[in-house]
Amino acid sequence: MHTDRWAGKRGPWLTLGLTYIALSNAWLSFRMIDTYWDLVSHRAPGGPHWPFLALGILSGAAVVGVVGLWLLRKWGLFLYLTCWIAALGAGIFLRLPLRSYILSLCNLLLLYVFLWPRRDLLE
Repeated sequence: MHTDRWAGKRGPWLTLGLTYIALSNAWLSFRMIDTYWDLVSHRAPGGPHWPFLALGILSGAAVVGVVGLWLLRKWGLFLYLTCWIAALGAGIFLRLPLRSYILSLCNLLLLYVFLWPRRDLLE
């Protein structure tokens, strides 16, 4: 039977929070890349298409950052924060609705609340 050697250090709430953040970023990555391919296949002239692709790739990279956080690695935190800042810039460029910024900020706040007590465990 396989056991996760970091599960005791990570705690149930951080594990739940990281699972939520990974799933939400994976879903966002799928949605943005699907939107990009839809715009390209229909040759929609309504503005640039590359920000949708950039958001999809950034969300995929954020999932990799969450995996790093799952393993309690500092590079996971740095990768996730870098992706979050870049995605915020792309979202501003696309003029996304306010609720997307609020949800993104909730992800970051959730990560801060659950990771802060375990910051000394990051390798």
